[in-house]
Amino acid sequence: MQSGMERSVEPREFELPLELQFSMRKAEIAAQEMTWEELYSALLNLYHQRLMEWYAVKALMEDENISLDFDIPTDIELAELAAACIYDDEDDDEDELQPF
Repeated sequence: MQSGMERSVEPREFELPLELQFSMRKAEIAAQEMTWEELYSALLNLYHQRLMEWYAVKALMEDENISLDFDIPTDIELAELAAACIYDDEDDDEDELQPF
């Protein structure tokens, strides 16, 4: 018999509730029709929404005297990440155009 410390945790596939599966499929279909700029904007909007939710949760927890620290990337770090992704995409496109 294994103790709690020795027991390995096997990764499990996360299964969404049915109503979220429908929402996810609807989002996938909508995303297929979007341009890269629209996808980028939607991603930034989603990030902003989740960031505000984290701040709200943190404020609620602080009201209950629970300290929660988490690292949130700065706007500069996000801009650098976006620029790096765009730069990588441009490099990939150039590589595809040159057969040798």
